Amino acid sequence: MKNSRAQTRSLHTSEFAGEFEAHTLQLLKQRFVIFCAIGAIFGTAVTGISLIVRVVGLYQEASDNTAQALSSLWKEGFRAAVAIAASLIPVVVFITALLWTQRGKVREQSLLRLSQVVVVLVGAYHLLAAQAGIGSSVGWLAASITLLLACVLLPWAARSAVLAATALGGLFIVLGVVQSFSVGRAIGWFFIAVAIFGPSVVIAWLKHSQYASQFKMAVLQQRYGEVRRELTDARRIHEALFPARIDAGPLRLGYQYEPMRQIGGDYLYAHIGAGVSGGQRLSVVLMDVTGHGIPAALTVNRLHGELERVFAEDPTIDPGRVLALLNRYVHLTLATHSVYVTALCIRIDSSSGVLEFASGGHPPAFLIGVDNTVRELNSTALVLGACDAKEFDAAPLVTEFGPGDVLVAYTDGAIEARDRSGKMLGVQGFLRLVASMAGAPASDRSWSRDLLRSVEEFRYGPPADDTLVVEIARSMPHEHLENAGVRIGSLVQGRGMVSVNSSLSP
Repeated sequence: MKNSRAQTRSLHTSEFAGEFEAHTLQLLKQRFVIFCAIGAIFGTAVTGISLIVRVVGLYQEASDNTAQALSSLWKEGFRAAVAIAASLIPVVVFITALLWTQRGKVREQSLLRLSQVVVVLVGAYHLLAAQAGIGSSVGWLAASITLLLACVLLPWAARSAVLAATALGGLFIVLGVVQSFSVGRAIGWFFIAVAIFGPSVVIAWLKHSQYASQFKMAVLQQRYGEVRRELTDARRIHEALFPARIDAGPLRLGYQYEPMRQIGGDYLYAHIGAGVSGGQRLSVVLMDVTGHGIPAALTVNRLHGELERVFAEDPTIDPGRVLALLNRYVHLTLATHSVYVTALCIRIDSSSGVLEFASGGHPPAFLIGVDNTVRELNSTALVLGACDAKEFDAAPLVTEFGPGDVLVAYTDGAIEARDRSGKMLGVQGFLRLVASMAGAPASDRSWSRDLLRSVEEFRYGPPADDTLVVEIARSMPHEHLENAGVRIGSLVQGRGMVSVNSSLSP
């Protein structure tokens, strides 16, 4: 497991590094073309200005003394031609590199090296030309400007700038101490070289750091947008696994789902079939997977497939058997990854009025009678995955579910809601919400919607867990029934509850 996680992190780092390198090379190619064009234009302009100055000087000299001007014309003309030809060397270097790059003669991986070579060649020319007395430019100034322009314009890292600055600085020091060498003189020229070429390195480092940060932020924003879109699609697929509402017929099913994040680990499965003696048989499985977000949603998808298989093989399967099969599946495939599931399995037959259920560590559901009596359907077994199939006992129970009765079930996100003071709503708090609704008029009432709304009103801040509230109601033959008051009971106390093996008259 540790190796796989390390490989995953390495892949993400390599992917980012690859994108950053590709983007940098593409930007370098664009900027290098501009850099070469600027260098060629600037060099040509300087050469042209130098030529004009020399021509004007010769013209003035010829005006003052024609005979002397003619005698020195050949000598000055030769010197001017040499100086102009020498000053065109950087222009030739820039144009050659520009054409070479534009025609695709340079691979992208070699472009960085070419840019360094061009800067060093041009800078070295200026230093050597000034040392040899060719031209009138200040060698160190022209070389430092060339390096500075490269560090400002090209997406160089500090390492690239250091290499170019070291080459130019080394040549500058050698030329400074070549006539009279001494340790003190060498140290002095070293500090002068650092002062001349050092700022360009600092600028390159600052620019590249800012560029890397901006690129990383852009990549993260792009990835975030992709993840948001993928989560939206995943949520649509995830919620498509939920059953459709049942608003007509002898049994009605409704629910409200509020995931903590874009998608969550709560799930509701429903299967409808014919009752024992006509009517309708509704099997419902409410599950809560440990964890949140994408991992929990992926687990839900696996459990959905298992439930599809279970009910396809036996559409009349009882809740105890469903819970046992789910426990076996979770124990064998998910518990090894510390993933466990709470589940409430219910089967209601409208023709017999029998409700059979089995609960594996799930919060107690509430059965609201037509006379507004509220009873608890508590857990009958351990959390799914905690033990193997041999040790697991679903211990299903059965009770009556008459006309007008309503079953309310939920996940622990509802009872773990906290108010401003940090107090948790808890099972008893949720029971009080149910009891208050049981005593209220039933016109246009939706248990799941109203209960979730009450939980949201109680909760302070964002939800700390996924919340799913489910309601199952049996239609009444009469439209109205007098309110018999709210009475709270518990199936754990044995009220209205018998074991599956006992007989129960419909």
